[in-house]
Amino acid sequence: MRVRLFSAADVKIKRHIKIKGEANPYDPEWEPYFERRLGLKMAHDLKGRQQLLYLWREQNGLCPICHQKITQLTGWHSHHIVRRVDGGGDGLNNRVLLHPECHSKVHHLGISVDKLRPATGV
Repeated sequence: MRVRLFSAADVKIKRHIKIKGEANPYDPEWEPYFERRLGLKMAHDLKGRQQLLYLWREQNGLCPICHQKITQLTGWHSHHIVRRVDGGGDGLNNRVLLHPECHSKVHHLGISVDKLRPATGV
């Protein structure tokens, strides 16, 4: 049996970002802040990246607002269809990926977002 030792310097440091003191998860004004935090958390662990990939594939790589491709270059935000302050959950059935600009429009203009369902054959 072979045992391999590794150096402590090989372990990456993971910084945690503190929640702002005035942030209130029950206040609709703070919803974009908590969505942004969730998106960052998802991008930094394997399960979260798998969920992002699932959402991206489910949407055929398209933003449901502008119907343009979502790429690493354009960026994305994870958006809750039913806001968490209104009882929506963090499950994949309640989230979509949007371009950052489209996400901002959704929150500022009050646009409703529906999940794009892939067309199925008969």
